[in-house]
Amino acid sequence: MNTGTQTRTVADVRKVLNSFGADYSMKAQSTGLGTRTDIEETVEDLIAFANAGYVDSIVVILWDSAGNQIRGRKYVVSNAAIGWPNDLPGNSLWPRTPGGTLQLIAIMSDEWWKLSLQARENAKARLEIKGAWPASSTDTSFSGLTGTRDRQYASNGFGLERWTYE
Repeated sequence: MNTGTQTRTVADVRKVLNSFGADYSMKAQSTGLGTRTDIEETVEDLIAFANAGYVDSIVVILWDSAGNQIRGRKYVVSNAAIGWPNDLPGNSLWPRTPGGTLQLIAIMSDEWWKLSLQARENAKARLEIKGAWPASSTDTSFSGLTGTRDRQYASNGFGLERWTYE
């Protein structure tokens, strides 16, 4: 959820999202479900969206080959992260999952959804978004899994609070 005042800078957003990117890269490598190029492009898109104030949270879900959620992470955006620690990325080695899927969903802000469809497409072009970013109907509540807040990534007033679901 976007909370607090806007104290972030472009450098703050990049620093925090790069910590997310390190987490995401570890998950992709350990599960065998992502390439370095895809991860880098996804993180760059998220940085652009976040700099524009369009991201409320990021969700990563590991699905097995039968379509069951194995693990999940939710990274909740805060614009009131003054005094938060800037934890190091880690604890992101998830099980190798042949035939599985590593799904990333960006939960967009109210500001994004207030834009018309054409204005959203124009914003993607202006922000030089590379990915398709389709709408998702995936349930991100992680019912049946236990959640724990385990890390915070912050720079000045911008931060991500990481929740792990297992």
